[in-house]
Amino acid sequence: MDRATTGRSKGIEKGSSPPHQAIYDLLFALLLVLLSGFALIGTAGVPFHPDESTQLFMSSDFEALAAPGSLAWSPLPQDPLRQHYRLIDAPLTRYLLGLGRMTAGLAPLPADWDWGKDWEANRLAGALPAPDLLQTGRMTITLLLPFSLLFTYLLGRKSAYPLAGLIAAALLGTSALTLLHARRAMAEGPLLFGVTLFLSTLPGSGRRPWLTGLAAALAFNAKQSAAALFPVGLLAAAWLEGGLLQDKARAIRGAVIYTAAFCLLIAALNPVWWSSPLPALRASLAERSALLERQTADAQRLGNGQYLETKAQRAAALLANLYFTPPAFAEVANYRDHTAAAEKAYLQQPGHQILRSLAGGGLLLFLTLLGMVLACLHLRRAGPADRRMLVLLLLATIFQVGFQLILVPLSWQRYAIAILPLACWWAGYAGADLGSVLAEAAGILKLKARPPSAAQAGKPGR
Repeated sequence: MDRATTGRSKGIEKGSSPPHQAIYDLLFALLLVLLSGFALIGTAGVPFHPDESTQLFMSSDFEALAAPGSLAWSPLPQDPLRQHYRLIDAPLTRYLLGLGRMTAGLAPLPADWDWGKDWEANRLAGALPAPDLLQTGRMTITLLLPFSLLFTYLLGRKSAYPLAGLIAAALLGTSALTLLHARRAMAEGPLLFGVTLFLSTLPGSGRRPWLTGLAAALAFNAKQSAAALFPVGLLAAAWLEGGLLQDKARAIRGAVIYTAAFCLLIAALNPVWWSSPLPALRASLAERSALLERQTADAQRLGNGQYLETKAQRAAALLANLYFTPPAFAEVANYRDHTAAAEKAYLQQPGHQILRSLAGGGLLLFLTLLGMVLACLHLRRAGPADRRMLVLLLLATIFQVGFQLILVPLSWQRYAIAILPLACWWAGYAGADLGSVLAEAAGILKLKARPPSAAQAGKPGR
């Protein structure tokens, strides 16, 4: 990125293709094949988490979509446990797992995992998934990762920062958090997919607000923490490239279309709210509040440092989870005796802890912060499209981090997944800018070291 041209490559006008775009595309294609292959090959070695059982148990909702009325909220439900999960969990993961399972011709898990029972009791109850069912679920979720990397690269490509997108995709695909949490049959893989899709739609959201609305809804339906991105999408839909208030009628229309697409997709994927929307919504909020209270009480009772009372503690834990701590296989150690061997083997596998050290994490944190600082510095000289893009990405980061600090009192590593694509993007942005500076410096040095030509020396050339 050339700072003298507001972040775009030298000599490249808005709308034209950078001269090395084909090279970037080829490099990304090679990177995508390598990272996707590594992720897919290693899914069986990821240590088991009991929440995978819950998602595979609830994947039966995919078949139930044929009669969506059976999924609607009721004050006297036939199956209180399944209704409880429909009220507290976003539905996208269980639908994807159901689709993958049906494609493979497998039945859903017959029982949910009971955290109050030991490993053997859960196994006898049918709550421990068979290897083929677990592997099918993991492959289904891991197949989303190539798309998450593609969306990350496209964000850079659409914004005329292809090198930043390339670096960000590489960081995301090799992240220890991605390789652990986004390869389990849980919500983190779909969340990563939804967030990266949403970010990739921001450059064109003024022209296609409906697409940004659908992407925001997909992220929310993967995990409710992505609700923090909704106001960013709303602003993006109303902020046309010519200016936020240049055409008020178009801005209002874009905001309405965005909101309508967001709400319609959420309603379509949550039949639990169809029959009695307001009572079901109240029940959902009450169930989620009760769940958070139980989780907080358990964390306080266990005294394992996972309950974070102050904002400073939450900020420190978020930074540690994003950049420094080793892969966190479980939030509690109930079943560590049964997963320890798999955890040890996983950590010994090359590539699972890249940059998860004080030096490596410190470098990534420095690049992330530097990228945000550089973006702020570039705002004054940036063109309208560049300024719009940088402001939206900065706001997305602020809103998502703010959500985490204000509403999440637990130090669970997988809760940082929604912020991970943004952290990688800013590190990629800084890396591309530094690379541009170094390339220019190398060019200057090369020029200075070149011996003068005959004409420059005042001698007649032959």
